Amino acid sequence: MARVLVTRPAPAADRSAERYRAAGHQVHVAPLLAFAPLDPGPGALPPADSLAAIAVTSARGIEAAVPFLSPAHYALPLHAVGEATARAARAVGFADTHAAEGDLIALAAALRAAIPSGGEVLHLAGRDRSGDLAALLQDAGIGCRLVELYAMEPVGHLPEDVRAALSDGTDPVLAPVYSRRSAQALADVLAAWGDRPPFRFLAISAEAGEPLTGLGPVDLAKTPDEAGLMALLPR
Repeated sequence: MARVLVTRPAPAADRSAERYRAAGHQVHVAPLLAFAPLDPGPGALPPADSLAAIAVTSARGIEAAVPFLSPAHYALPLHAVGEATARAARAVGFADTHAAEGDLIALAAALRAAIPSGGEVLHLAGRDRSGDLAALLQDAGIGCRLVELYAMEPVGHLPEDVRAALSDGTDPVLAPVYSRRSAQALADVLAAWGDRPPFRFLAISAEAGEPLTGLGPVDLAKTPDEAGLMALLPR
């Protein structure tokens, strides 16, 4: 049994914690990023008839976009960064959904294959992003309209009860990280925790794990999804 710290934002943190507990691990939950919707203003989303598709890089982008989408937007093809985001899109009413292989490069490749030159994609996104989808589509002649709909604000600390529980033991704490942004939030918290226990990080990708370099070993998942992270846990 391993000690696992889940710091991804709620409600995903609770779903992940249940999976780790079901696998027999001791789990502590402490989201380090908090969801904050942004108001894009009137007319921020272009009309559906000017678009070839919608692109989404997180389920939170779907959640934040719902108040601003028209029925015609729901009829457009939606390309999601991965299957979890595609499921979130289907849950709110998108029927024509396509899941990429879990990162921005794969999403861009899927869009380049599906959208003819001259088409425009609406990117429903957060304020803080680790890549530039528009730049990845530019040389294919595909336009990309970015609309920022939410922010993930750093919490800045671990709850005292979680710190105390993690400090009570000598085995390394295993911390799965799902994005570069969440990894940076964790790195900032750990850098300020002088007497922290040893940590081992499980990163969904090399980019996600990079902020944690120097704070403990970083193991990379073989697949960019939660199953890949769970495969890194001791059995």
